[in-house]
Formats: sequence, C-alpha cells, structure tokens
Amino acid sequence: MCKVLVIGAGAVGVYFSGRLAQAGAEVSVVARSDYEAASQKGYEIKSIAGDFHFIPKNVLKSAADYENEADFVILSSKVLPGADSVELLRPAIHSSKSTIVLIQNGIDIEKNVASAFSDNELISAIAYIGVSRPQKAVVLHQGGGTLKLGRYPTGVGESARYLASLFAKAKVECELCEDVIFTRWNKLLWNLPFNSVSVLAGGATTKDMTRSDELEELCRTLMDEVIAVANACGVALTQEHAEAQMEYTRNFPAYKSSMLQDFEAGRELEVEAILGNTLRLAAEHDIYVPHMATCYALLKGYHNPVFRGSPKA
Repeated sequence: MCKVLVIGAGAVGVYFSGRLAQAGAEVSVVARSDYEAASQKGYEIKSIAGDFHFIPKNVLKSAADYENEADFVILSSKVLPGADSVELLRPAIHSSKSTIVLIQNGIDIEKNVASAFSDNELISAIAYIGVSRPQKAVVLHQGGGTLKLGRYPTGVGESARYLASLFAKAKVECELCEDVIFTRWNKLLWNLPFNSVSVLAGGATTKDMTRSDELEELCRTLMDEVIAVANACGVALTQEHAEAQMEYTRNFPAYKSSMLQDFEAGRELEVEAILGNTLRLAAEHDIYVPHMATCYALLKGYHNPVFRGSPKA
C-alpha cells in the first residue's frame, strides 16, 4: 500500500489527501488547529464532486511523530516567512525513498527544498481549486478541483505518473507537465492579481472582481506585469494565457481567494511567496512593475500592528 504523509492539513491539503485515501493510499496528516477534532472524527468534506468522510490513518501533531517511511511526503502548508519548508520536511525525510511533493502557492519556492534534499525526487504541484475550511475538521469544496504536476525542475518521471494515477482513481483530474516551472508561472497569473485585489478591494469575491470594470482592469494590469517578469526569466507566458485565466475566473462561483480567507481569519498572508518573490525577480531583470509593488506595500502594511494588530496564531 502506498504510504502518504501530508504536512499542512489546511483546506487544500485535506481535500487532496482525502482523495488519495479514496484511491486506496494509506494517508496520515500533520494537523495543528484541527488536531483534536480530526483525531476524534476525521474530516467531513462537502464537495461539488460528492461529499465524503476522510479518516486518516494517523492524525499527528508533528512530522517527527510519523513512525513509517512515506512513499510521498506532501507539503501543503502556506508559504510564509516563519514557516521554513525545509525544516517542516526534515523530520519526515529519512532516505531517498520518499518523493517530496509541494502543493503550494507562489513562485520560485522549490529551490531551497531541492537543494536540501538533493537525493529525493521533487514534484511541484499546482492546485486549481476553490476550497475553504468553515469550521474545524470541515472542508467546503466550491469550485475547480484539478492538479497540475511535474518533476522539478523539468520532466515527469515515474513517481509523478504513479501519483497522478492515484488521483485518477479518485476521479481527480491531474495533468502531468513536462515544464512545471511554466505551469507555476501560469498559476501566478491568477494568484497574484486575484488574491491581492480580493483583500485590497475590501473583501471582493471572484464574481465581484470580474463584474467590476475597474477591478477587472486592475487584475489585467497586474497580469501584464506578471507576464513581463516571466518573459524576462525565460518563461513564455502570453496574453492568451492571461485571457484564459480571466475567462476561467468569470465562470467560477463567487469564491473568496485563499488570501482573503486568511485575512478575514487574522492569519498571516502569503505576500512574500506570491508578490515578494516576483518583485525580487523583477528587480534582478530590471522590469518596472509599479502596480505589483503598490499591492505588495499595502498588503505588507496589513501585518503592521499599527494598522490591524498582530495576526492570530
């Protein structure tokens, strides 16, 4: 039986790990805020693709508590300055047997992990899903639900093919990507504008943003800046990719972005992974991105105690 350890039992991690369990994998999860509730009753997942109950093999407080050697170690935590991906993974990686899978937002997030665990295969995965956690141990899946993944930095590999086959058994659409770096930039075309604007526009849903001429135009301008940085980095994003993302969003339910959900809950935002890393790449290539820089400055300001108090733990 394929053994899977999931570190980061938020809405995205729980949804996809629950689907792997449906496919027959033995799935354990590292949970923090949901630990007590999930230990007692597992997770209730309310999904447009069919409701189900997910009971992990083990619910753990730390990856160090995992007593087996996982075939796949999935990191699905938020990419935050205080959450070192390498240190989160280190207690779970005992040999080259374990394949590491990153199901996370952001750009340029794989390098440190690849360097720290050079003997382990690394799969970068990008989730296209509208999912939230309205209460402890409950996940609400409202839209999307697909994964795109590939071996980092390039190619596919047998581990990725096997993981995709498990998701396919659970009827999760999973696309294998030869160029996963391009795929991650293409997701950033959505993540950077819609996450940022959802917060800065006072809690705008995807419908709010696409139905407002002014907000949609701002999102388009931010997309243009992402394309400029990607092109400077040798990634062939185009206006056609941007239009496809915009059309996808127009047809999406009225969904609160993950950054907006975190903001409303008082949690720290993935500002650095989504905007900060992109701005640093823009500076390296001397690309002018004024709208992106403005969003970055404003979103960082929300973490300043002068403006809104310290984020909740």
